[in-house]
Amino acid sequence: MNVLDRFQSILPDLCLITDDPFRVKMIAAHSLDNVEIFTETRGQVGLTGTFNKVPIIVLSAGIGKTSTMAYLTELCLKNQIKRVVYFGDCITNSPSLPIGSIMLINKAYENGKCYDASEKMLQYTKAILRETNIKVHNCVTTTDDLYLIDKKYRISQDSKVLDFTTAPIYKLNETANGLEVLSVLTVCENMSTNETIGEAARQSGNHSAIQLALQTISFRANVLL
Repeated sequence: MNVLDRFQSILPDLCLITDDPFRVKMIAAHSLDNVEIFTETRGQVGLTGTFNKVPIIVLSAGIGKTSTMAYLTELCLKNQIKRVVYFGDCITNSPSLPIGSIMLINKAYENGKCYDASEKMLQYTKAILRETNIKVHNCVTTTDDLYLIDKKYRISQDSKVLDFTTAPIYKLNETANGLEVLSVLTVCENMSTNETIGEAARQSGNHSAIQLALQTISFRANVLL
């Protein structure tokens, strides 16, 4: 890997964002070509590479919405980012969702408000899934801790999983003109069955979920030119 001068480099306009810098390096090692690091700020890693010859950014932004949005907002302000896919983990209370399940998030609740994924991105994933053997669950996520303890809340909000990052990213779908956003999550803990994914497996990530995220972010990228 080469280290780029982040202030002089021209970054791609497609960004895969996740929480763990080790996960970024794993994605780069196993799925990308022509990898170059452009930042290693505050323990996080940002790099560029190509997936199926399409230039993309892969960026770790820490855990939680505050850290993620700080990195993502700065990235979008300084670069002409057109497409963002978030790849992360989630918790579920549903016994029908074993650990390792891939969740394609249609919409996300936060403080009683609902934010949608980009319709174009959902259409891209449908096209990809028709050509692959990747199995996903289409669902809704929430940031509210009541999901874990209040069954009525869970049913009323139609939420199956809890995560703290998708909703603020989906807000960008409404506020950032022309930005396409999507969240692909992996169930890392099931509160109903008391199952959890080990730390090493969590860091490396679900290979099928990573491939879905990469294929989605690069899908028909030429139409964005």
